[in-house]
Amino acid sequence: MKKLILSLAGCLAFGLSAQAQWVLQPFSFAPADNLALLDAVDANTAWALSDGYFSREYTNQVARTFDGGQNWTVLTVAQVNTNEEGIEALSAVSAATAWIATLGDNGGRVLKTTNGGSTWTVQSTSAMYSGPRSWPNAIHFFNANDGVVIGDPAVRNEPAARNEAMEIYYTSNGGTSWTRSANVPIGTVNEFGTLTLPAVAGNSIWFTNDRGDIFRSTDKGVTWAVTRGVGPREIEALAFRDEQNGLALISDNATNHTLYRTTDGGVTWNQLSYTGPLRSFALDNIPGTNNYISVGINFTNFTKSDAGSSYSRDNGQTWTSIETSINHFNVDAVSPTAVWAGAIGGNADGEPIGIGAAKLTSTVLPTRAAAAVLGASLAPNPSASGQFRVQWPAAAHTGTITLTVADALGREVQRRSLEAARATELSLDLSGEKAGVYQVTLTSAAGVSRLRAQVL
Repeated sequence: MKKLILSLAGCLAFGLSAQAQWVLQPFSFAPADNLALLDAVDANTAWALSDGYFSREYTNQVARTFDGGQNWTVLTVAQVNTNEEGIEALSAVSAATAWIATLGDNGGRVLKTTNGGSTWTVQSTSAMYSGPRSWPNAIHFFNANDGVVIGDPAVRNEPAARNEAMEIYYTSNGGTSWTRSANVPIGTVNEFGTLTLPAVAGNSIWFTNDRGDIFRSTDKGVTWAVTRGVGPREIEALAFRDEQNGLALISDNATNHTLYRTTDGGVTWNQLSYTGPLRSFALDNIPGTNNYISVGINFTNFTKSDAGSSYSRDNGQTWTSIETSINHFNVDAVSPTAVWAGAIGGNADGEPIGIGAAKLTSTVLPTRAAAAVLGASLAPNPSASGQFRVQWPAAAHTGTITLTVADALGREVQRRSLEAARATELSLDLSGEKAGVYQVTLTSAAGVSRLRAQVL
C-alpha cells in the first residue's frame, strides 16, 4: 500500500500573507502530526478524516464544518478502537450523512453516521474484508443511496503469486446491504490497492493499483474494467472533469512529472507533454468548469520546489500557477470559489504537522465564457413532451461541439458530438427521462454554453 514515509523540509511555512487566495482554517487532530484528508460536499459543508500519513498510527477522528470552514468540529468515532484499527477513508453526501471505512489487524469495516458524526453504526457484514490483511482503501457515495467501497485482494498467498481480484462492494440503499462486485478483472498479478483517491464523474468511478493500472466502472461500481500499464509504476493522482476526460499523474523528484490523459473514459491513455507548473501531490476537477487544479508539497528529497497550486483550463496541456509557498495534502473542489485542501506545516524540528484545512476563496480559477455570452438557447422550455430545440449563433462555437445532459444528481444521461461548421442547432430528446430539471452543456474550443431544460 501507498503509505510512503517521506520527511518534510524544515522550513515548512504556510505563506498565507503573501498568497491570500488560500485562507487557513485551523484545527488539529491527535496526534498533532496527523493530516486532514478533505471531502467537500457543498460551499458550506466539508468533512475531513485524520490521516496518519506521517505518524503511521491508527486514528479514529473526523472533523466537519457546516459554515464554509469558519468553524471546524473534531469528533472521535468511539466505535473505532485505535489499538486494533483506524479510519482509512471517508465519503460524505451532506452535513448529516457520511461513511467511513477502516482497516486494522483483523480486516476492515464500514460505518455510517446520519447525525453529523455524533454516532456511527457498523454497516459492513462479517463477510466483508474479513481476512487479517483484507483492507478497504477507498469509499465513495454518489448520493445518499448509491455507494462503493474498494479494497485489496482478499487472499494473500505470499510469497506465491496473488492471483485474485480486488475486493469491491456496492450498495443501492445507503449501505443497508452490500453486494460484492462480480468478475472484477485482475490488473497485474501480485497487485495491491493504493491510497490514491478515486476519481468520480457522473455514474463513473476510477481507481488505481500499485502497478500502474487504472480500473474503471461506469455503473457506480457494479461492473469493472481495467486498463493495464498506463504508467510504469503506481499512479499517484487521478482526476476526471467528465465521464470521458481525465488526467493521471506520476511524480518525480523534481518538477518534471509524468502526466497521462484520456479522452475516452479511461479506456486508453496517452502521455501528455504539458507546459507550466504542474504540482504533483493531488489533482481535482473544478465542477462547473473545464478546469483542473493541482497541488503540491516540498520534501527534502525533491531537488526543486513543488509546493503550491496551479490550474489548467485546456485538459492538462498548460498549467498556470496560483501560488508557490503553501504545502497542500489533498484537494477537493465544489466550485471555482469553494475549494478545500489539507494544510501542512512543520514544527521546530522540521517534522510535518497537520494544521487543518485551507480554502481557496478568490476567483483565480477562470471559467470559460458563460451561456449568455455565447448566446445558446433552448426551446420550448419547459417541455411537456421532453423534446427541445437547442440553437446557437454560428460564431459562438467552433470546431467539435460536445453536448452533455446531466440530471439533478449530476448523472450524465446523454452525450453527443457534432461539428460546429455543419450546424447551429440540434434536436434534444429527453422524452425517455423522468420529469425534472436537466443541465445541458455545449462545450467547444470557443467556450461553454450551459442551459437548464425542464421536463414536465
